Amino acid sequence: MRFAVQSRRALAFASALFALALALAAPAATRSTTKGVANAALVEAAKSAPVKAIDYDQERCDDRTVEQWLTALAGREARQIVWTAGPCQLVGPGIDAGSSWCAQAAVTLTHPLGHDDRPLIEVFFEAPKEGRPGQPYAFRGAMHAVDGDGVSRFRSDFEAAWTSRFSPRADAIVDCAQ
Repeated sequence: MRFAVQSRRALAFASALFALALALAAPAATRSTTKGVANAALVEAAKSAPVKAIDYDQERCDDRTVEQWLTALAGREARQIVWTAGPCQLVGPGIDAGSSWCAQAAVTLTHPLGHDDRPLIEVFFEAPKEGRPGQPYAFRGAMHAVDGDGVSRFRSDFEAAWTSRFSPRADAIVDCAQ
């Protein structure tokens, strides 16, 4: 019983965080810089970042960029993918406090479950150097999944949430065990 209550609280917190992130996504698109870094530069750095850079201590063999990975994963389920930049939105306490520099990709689904059904990923960056984005170092993702809504700290968890609802094409998820 205790676990069930804690799980419901965690799910409620994750759902609230997800809704807040979606609400905050629009204002970030109107700014041209974030703490001294051009938002366009953050977006380009996120799109071209190797997914290995954001896999946070996981051994992954994927040589694609974040943009290539997300485009392959979203496939026909995406009407469009809109990239923005600004402070990180998918954050929490402690180690999950985020960074002042993030790029976000919001996926507009072809057949959403509702108006707030818009998967979102973020790439976190270290502090900039000479006005250029720092190194990408972390991933966060949020979406409505079959088993509930939530924020993913790992790309593999976001892939699992995605595949709980959609059947991506065969090459969308790279399995290093093969």
